[in-house]
Amino acid sequence: MHNNGAKSRRRIITGLIAIAVVGVVLLLYHGCRLPAPVGEPVFDGDSRELKAIQVVPTLDTPIQEGMNAIWCASFVSAWKTLETDLAKESLSLQGSPEVALGLNKAADPQPYIPEASLYVAAGWNQKGITDQIRKDLAQKFPTKAQPTFPGITPISFVMYAYLEANVKFSLPYFQNRDPLVFIEREGNKTELSSFGIRPEDDYAYFTLRQQPAILFEARDERHTLAEYVVDLDHTSKHNQIILFLVKPKPTLAEILEYVEEKISTAGEYEQQKGLGPNDVLLVPDIVWRISHRFAELEGKEFTNTNLKGQTIDVAQQDIHFRLDRSGAELKSEAKSYMLPAPTYYIFDRPFLLYMKKRGSEMPYFVMWIENAELLNRWQPNEKPQQNASGALCPAHLGRSERPGRRPAGQVSGGPC
Repeated sequence: MHNNGAKSRRRIITGLIAIAVVGVVLLLYHGCRLPAPVGEPVFDGDSRELKAIQVVPTLDTPIQEGMNAIWCASFVSAWKTLETDLAKESLSLQGSPEVALGLNKAADPQPYIPEASLYVAAGWNQKGITDQIRKDLAQKFPTKAQPTFPGITPISFVMYAYLEANVKFSLPYFQNRDPLVFIEREGNKTELSSFGIRPEDDYAYFTLRQQPAILFEARDERHTLAEYVVDLDHTSKHNQIILFLVKPKPTLAEILEYVEEKISTAGEYEQQKGLGPNDVLLVPDIVWRISHRFAELEGKEFTNTNLKGQTIDVAQQDIHFRLDRSGAELKSEAKSYMLPAPTYYIFDRPFLLYMKKRGSEMPYFVMWIENAELLNRWQPNEKPQQNASGALCPAHLGRSERPGRRPAGQVSGGPC
């Protein structure tokens, strides 16, 4: 940082979140874990290398036609923390970029995150805040790797937030031994790996069949399933993973509003806890890691009184998401036979996936899956996968280097 005449230009790097300023370095770090599967990531790198993906800062950001859309609560949580703890007012940037205005209007997701999943701290480095953060994290999240604070100086101010929400199914689903053919809206087909309750599992595994819940379903004039909402484990106490096969809408917020309306109006009498003896449920395996830069915010100077002269250098969010069957293969059990008509809840067309605290109004992770770009491909010689658990979504606004793509299969350890 240089002194240009009488004015000292102060620069902020938002990221892990890292914010660097002249004479004082403010670092705001934020990470988050979501559920995770086993398997190599279909993509691991910079979002600019993807052809059909939008990482959106807010739920009401318009989704471009034919694109996947991803939202994680970490970035807006970091923005709101900066807003309340430092600026003491809505954040204002030179030129009023639309992203900043959207973030200001967005609801703060922090109250909707399970208390046991969230850690936040702020203070000065010279007063021992980084040591306190490491100590607190070791107690609250003992398996998390200790955070690092790149660019920190003895007179740095640090604000840190970490979100970890692990979800493990009460019982593991089966790994599908056959490819699941995902059909995009334009008709393109992709063979995928998947998990669930397969056709060959009919009239058996009745305990496993009670695990998912069908929260809503609608049929067309031919009595074919047109829309359906599935809670993959209605017995989970703290977090839900909900899938919704539906036609797209302009924003994630509108899709969420639509699905919540359908769930609330369905009523308990229409909701089904568990699957029938020969129903089928198949879900694509999903594992990817994306680093995304909100370029619209970078290089912009704050106009807030408490932040005046400080400039965002890097606004970066890293998201690592994993979802699979979450457990070991089940043993066989005896079959008994009845002859009801089977129902197939197969997510082989565009669908919405979101996670939220059970009973909460607002999710903390949302993904609209329009195409197969971030879905794991079917491998002909693939063996059933073993022992899966949680997913991970570090969001940091603040590494100064631009993320590079890592080869698939080289997944870095730890949430950051």
